[in-house]
Amino acid sequence: MHNSSRSSEISRPEVSTQIVRFLVIGGSSVAIDGLCYALITSFSALSPDLAKGLSYLGGMLFGFWGNKLWTFESKQRSLSEPLLYVLIYACTLGINIGINRLVLSLAGDEFRLLGFFLATGVTTVANFVGMKFLAFREKQTPTETTPHVIPLDEAFDSSSVERKAA
Repeated sequence: MHNSSRSSEISRPEVSTQIVRFLVIGGSSVAIDGLCYALITSFSALSPDLAKGLSYLGGMLFGFWGNKLWTFESKQRSLSEPLLYVLIYACTLGINIGINRLVLSLAGDEFRLLGFFLATGVTTVANFVGMKFLAFREKQTPTETTPHVIPLDEAFDSSSVERKAA
């Protein structure tokens, strides 16, 4: 749905498109996360918690750029986007590791895959909400109903008024 006051402005994709794109980027990030997690836990002596944290960070880096450029089509160049993104992901990283650890504690190490997918599902929802409404939120722009401000020197220059009228 297009707002007529913003029809001349290029708008971001609809929420349904953002959700699909977020899931594609998220699926790719999960694949990166899962592959890293499997490799780290199979070929190193690192704890599953540390392995999960490292693999999650790899998926997070890919996800930042994919979500910024494709999902939410953010054109901003500000420090706030990556800072908010990292803050959101730091919070959901704790949730992710906690859920994974809970599953491993309750069900045992043979349920690593269940812990991985359960942790990922919960954090996926939290991450979309955080990305949409915090990190990559659409900045409000003035609408056509906002009065046009004329520079003071033009306001009192009769020749500029005559040129604009012609």
